[in-house]
Amino acid sequence: MKKRPVYLSAIIAILLTSFFMSGCMLPFLGNEPVTIVSKANLSAIVGKLYKYQLDIEDDSKTKVVYTLDVAPEGMTMEGSTGLIMWTPKANQVGKHEVVIRVSDGWFRDEQKFTITVTQFQLKSISTKPTTMSFTSTNSSKNIESITAKYNDGSSKDIEKAKCEFKSNDPSVATVDEAGKVTSKKKGNTIITVSYTEEGITQSTNINITVTIDTDSSGGGG
Repeated sequence: MKKRPVYLSAIIAILLTSFFMSGCMLPFLGNEPVTIVSKANLSAIVGKLYKYQLDIEDDSKTKVVYTLDVAPEGMTMEGSTGLIMWTPKANQVGKHEVVIRVSDGWFRDEQKFTITVTQFQLKSISTKPTTMSFTSTNSSKNIESITAKYNDGSSKDIEKAKCEFKSNDPSVATVDEAGKVTSKKKGNTIITVSYTEEGITQSTNINITVTIDTDSSGGGG
């Protein structure tokens, strides 16, 4: 029987050692796939810093590298932390595709999403009046106006037909689709007004008080 040359065994041993020390054996020692678990904010505003910290699940056995494969002009990512930053410009209003890749040398994951850049964004709404008082049942008052306010300091009046109205207790006061509030019985309730624009919904409340005016009830002597 021929004996295997000693030098051949030595070479094999050296190669296996190098293979192990380089980290190439990690997949066989329980290295888990890297997975992106965070969700990006899909809205951005012109002139305002957009930040997205990528979060992943990983066993930390190998170094993780983050890469921004597809991105709008000006967007950056820290390759070691996965922090994305971007301040959209006025000429970047619209939709922008983003593709992020994360790799630990053996496994990789990818996330794709679309960011919509707008000039301004709905911040809040207000009503006039903010309170209503009734001194008898079955009387009605209209919500006079509804105003939308935006993050750039601007505002505009909203058509009531574009809003939703809801009474917290319809047994005290009801509200119809046109914003007319009608008293039903003595008590207190809240009318909630909601408005949605570009996928953003803002709400505000109108406090309703219903009392009974005994002087007008016809029960005097």
